[in-house]
Amino acid sequence: MTATDAQVRATVGQEVTRAAVALEAAGVPDARHEARAIWGALVGLPAGDSWLLDKQPAPPGQIDAFRVAVSRRCAGEPMAYAVESASFRMLELAVDARVLIPRPETEGLVDVVLKWVSAKQRSGAVADIGVGSGCIALSLALEGSSERVVGTDIAPGALEVAAANLQRVRPSTYVEFRLGEFYSPLAGEIFDALVSNPPYVTAEEFEGLEPGVRCYEPREALVSGKFGMEHIGRLLAEGKGYLSEGGLIALEVDSERASMALELAREAGWCNARLERDIFGRPRFLLATAG
Repeated sequence: MTATDAQVRATVGQEVTRAAVALEAAGVPDARHEARAIWGALVGLPAGDSWLLDKQPAPPGQIDAFRVAVSRRCAGEPMAYAVESASFRMLELAVDARVLIPRPETEGLVDVVLKWVSAKQRSGAVADIGVGSGCIALSLALEGSSERVVGTDIAPGALEVAAANLQRVRPSTYVEFRLGEFYSPLAGEIFDALVSNPPYVTAEEFEGLEPGVRCYEPREALVSGKFGMEHIGRLLAEGKGYLSEGGLIALEVDSERASMALELAREAGWCNARLERDIFGRPRFLLATAG
């Protein structure tokens, strides 16, 4: 819908109120907060601060973008896709249906890798397997001390999103994204750390996920075979061949199958295999080192 002269005179607060009514009618919880969050995301403000603009005239271009985003949210799209943006640690990243929306739990995976790199005083290379939007790789490059970060993904579309986010972030650390399955793009190279947030949902569990996830987020980024362990199993089975002695593998795992992942690591001969908890207190991160 194109902004008319009357729409140009509308204030931000009026637009937010109209949007809240539409969102509530569509069954979106906490509709007014959601409307503020959408406006804030489009103009670069936290939802809690967007009320400061309420009495200001809403620029026509922003009205158009806002109404499109609200319509997408009313149709059931996740918030991040509707505004084509998601926050992750220090980053504001472009996201769309080609990549998984970054989760708060995954921020903890970055934490454990950064702590390990710092404690071990490693400054070599880190590889992120299944890079998606680039949230892990770019956070490690921006916040860490590694000399380079390499990200791989099987999906060309995901690498396009990651490359766009690299241009947004422009970290001083060298970052490279490569197309290929699992470790194949890393052939012949050795890293100090391997990190991955792999798929770990079963096909049956996927069908039971909320519609905003099941209908919009990429299935291949979530489902890992009948038992949800195929990707984790392969990452553990092949990872040691790409690590320096004492190098780290750090995986995000399903908290319900964390003990299974830990057992797989031990069976594969990894050293110091252990689980660490996420921000919600659930066993979420599998850490192990190469002998």
